[in-house]
Amino acid sequence: MTFIIICIALIVERFFHWTDLRHWRRFMQYEQWIARYINHLPSSVSLILCLLPPLLLVGMIEHVVSGWLYGAVKLIFGIVVLLYCLGPNNLWAQVYRCLSELHKDDPATGAKLVETYFGIPIEEESQLFHQLFVKAIFLAAQERIFSVIFWFVLLGPVGAVLYRLIGFSSEQSALGVRDTAVKAKKILDWLPVRIFTLFFALCGHFKNVFIIWKKYLFKGLNENIFLLNECGIAALDVVENGCIPEDGSAEKETLELLDRVFVMALVVVAVVVLIV
Repeated sequence: MTFIIICIALIVERFFHWTDLRHWRRFMQYEQWIARYINHLPSSVSLILCLLPPLLLVGMIEHVVSGWLYGAVKLIFGIVVLLYCLGPNNLWAQVYRCLSELHKDDPATGAKLVETYFGIPIEEESQLFHQLFVKAIFLAAQERIFSVIFWFVLLGPVGAVLYRLIGFSSEQSALGVRDTAVKAKKILDWLPVRIFTLFFALCGHFKNVFIIWKKYLFKGLNENIFLLNECGIAALDVVENGCIPEDGSAEKETLELLDRVFVMALVVVAVVVLIV
């Protein structure tokens, strides 16, 4: 069932764009409400108390519906939860829109979109801009998709919701627990980043990636993003003398690499499910 849920969710996420239906405003309102009662507590305690009710609710619903219609309701519930926890924005739709605008008569519009979607400063020189763009795609793929799926595989819908809620709390929090959430997110990212980058080696330039992967495999939490970025760049088939093309082909090759990675990840999940 886990394989089926992930397969369907990835297909929908890859080929359909439904970002407008996926938002977490209710969680933000919930944070503002609960902050009135627990904001005087230590940040770690506040974060746990904030996350506990929604996680218990998701776990309880999953348990209740597990036997309905021979597991069909549980299957649908898992698909809905996983799809809702991915994103919140569609990575492929955003990247292709940025590339389309960058190659029109007014590339400034495309650069502005890249800044809005991925936080890349417009004033960066062209080569650095495209390298930052490629790295931002890898980071977005890890945070929006791979890590969510990883925790879904381990903990089911509760795991996916846990990762997404901590991710939101690390960006903004009415409870004042942002710093604690950032540390928690780094902990949750440590293992998924290393598995994700191993897939880069298997689906890209194995030797180049594996050298970096071995060097930083057991490094601390602060090396997560560096490992992801360096392994991602090393995996591409477009790097020449440390530079990447500035015509958009590097970004397209990045998306193609991610497609291969997610297909391989599905194969691995299928094998694990069969063995277990």
